[in-house]
Amino acid sequence: MTFSDPSPREPAARASRPAAPAAVPSDAPDDAAPRSNAWQRTLGAASNPDLKLAMAASGTALSLFTVGHMAGNMQVYAGRERFNEYARLLRRAGAPVLPPNTLLWVARAGLLASAGVHVLAGTELTLRSMRREGRTVAVTARQVTLRIATVVGSRPRPALPGRPLGVPTSAPEQPTGAPTGTPKASRRAPFAGAFLPDRSGAPRRRPRGRRRTLPQLVARSMRSTGAVLGLFVGYHVMDLTTGTRPAAARSFEHGDAYGNLVSSLSRPVVAAFYAASMAALAGHMVHGLRTAALDTGLTGTAQRVHRVDVAAKGVGAVVAIGNVSIPVAVQIKVVR
Repeated sequence: MTFSDPSPREPAARASRPAAPAAVPSDAPDDAAPRSNAWQRTLGAASNPDLKLAMAASGTALSLFTVGHMAGNMQVYAGRERFNEYARLLRRAGAPVLPPNTLLWVARAGLLASAGVHVLAGTELTLRSMRREGRTVAVTARQVTLRIATVVGSRPRPALPGRPLGVPTSAPEQPTGAPTGTPKASRRAPFAGAFLPDRSGAPRRRPRGRRRTLPQLVARSMRSTGAVLGLFVGYHVMDLTTGTRPAAARSFEHGDAYGNLVSSLSRPVVAAFYAASMAALAGHMVHGLRTAALDTGLTGTAQRVHRVDVAAKGVGAVVAIGNVSIPVAVQIKVVR
């Protein structure tokens, strides 16, 4: 008896076994997997450094336009004829080689593209940060809404008969003669953390005496100032470009840039909104330019960091002072 001879039933047994499925290459498309949308194929596939560089490039382009736009607006102090001539020059740029408004619309398209890249890249980075922290957009929005409602409901109400002045509406009634206890070592954060939601849902508390500096506040409010600037740009276009009511003044007239500017900023509410938006723009530019220099590797030494910081603050201050001076000048009748 030899063990090398196969059994006569072995070929039949092998033949009766089902054939093993062929190996599927790893790069083959999976029909059961969800199809990726356009966002995932573009922004979702980009790395964090690429998104930051896109934000730095688009933000720098928008900042350069803002400085040039502010410099052009300073011609309002030269009078009606000079300012209207400046507006006509922008529309006739490139003539007679190009039709009127050609270069103006090219510039508008470039600004719109830069703003779109800036917003989309920032949104993707924000979503990635939220996913790393285990948060979702719906949960964060619900937390912010709940905490804002808590802040509004805890405001002190006017004095009423039998109730002292300044007692919050949500404060529990203290029994007469109850001990007040010792003062706490920490203070309640402003807005009870309404605009700074955390994962625990509890109000944020900071040790007494700790205060955030102005640069820290600006850095934490970049999304908020960006939203304010988006609203301002939309209103500004309807107010002084298209003349859409009720954003524009009743006396809006196409071709009279000086008169439209003065008529619009003569309204105190509009002038205050413009000034507040310029303050938000200054803070956004200062932190944005500093971050762009950091992301592009321009701050390799401490000396360069100091220079970039001074330059960013200088640009933000010049833009803010120059733009805010116009509604102030219209309100005090220096420009009229």
